[in-house]
Amino acid sequence: RQIMIKTTCPLCYKQMVEHTKSQIEKCLWTFVREARNPVAYARINSRTCPECEKKMLDHNPSQVNECVNQFILDVESLEI
Repeated sequence: RQIMIKTTCPLCYKQMVEHTKSQIEKCLWTFVREARNPVAYARINSRTCPECEKKMLDHNPSQVNECVNQFILDVESLEI
């Protein structure tokens, strides 16, 4: 029996399992781009981290990489 991981999209706030493959690619790519360059995107939107639920702007570079990498692993494990 497989455990269903509840992973909320940090962009549209739907569950990732409700996304199509193309929606996953779009949302994941946008989140990673914004998370890894927070200064450039801070004015657009202050995202909440889907892993630790803190604001992405409150992360240091190491925390950003850790949370982004874990989020990617979580999404890949959904088997959509």
